[in-house]
Amino acid sequence: MKTAIDYTTASLAAISLGCLIVLGGCGPQNGEPVPVVAAAPAKTAPAVVPQRPVASANLGEVSHIETLTERPSGSGVGAVAGGVLGGVVGHQVGDGNGQKAATAVGAIGGALLGNKIERDRAVKIVGYRVEVRLDNGDVRSFQQTQLDGLHVGGRVRVEGGQLRAA
Repeated sequence: MKTAIDYTTASLAAISLGCLIVLGGCGPQNGEPVPVVAAAPAKTAPAVVPQRPVASANLGEVSHIETLTERPSGSGVGAVAGGVLGGVVGHQVGDGNGQKAATAVGAIGGALLGNKIERDRAVKIVGYRVEVRLDNGDVRSFQQTQLDGLHVGGRVRVEGGQLRAA
């Protein structure tokens, strides 16, 4: 193992010495400092200054979109099916009065859960609430039935109380 360390040390020393020789040849040969030559100023394009939008009460950026949904009332099918299923499962628990109580609790719980599942499956989108930060700093909220290409971060124009993509 000592041989590997000695070989590594010797290799690093040889590489370092080689680098010093090469770098030594890059400097001035007579010991005088290298004269600094002034370079011609580089021609650069004029800086582009981003223009800020004119503060406007009709232009802005969409900052938030909220989906408006409607949950219709259940038809009763989910409640009946859930009640029957919950009653059957509850009837499997215990015996005597405990079994009767478990059947009732299962039927009630199943009916509530069945109704909720039925209503949640019928949720529909009825519109969108779009929040806009106008260029003049105001924040306004608009209700739209369609998004029509609006998205968070998108530029919009307010026309007659409605939003249009700018």
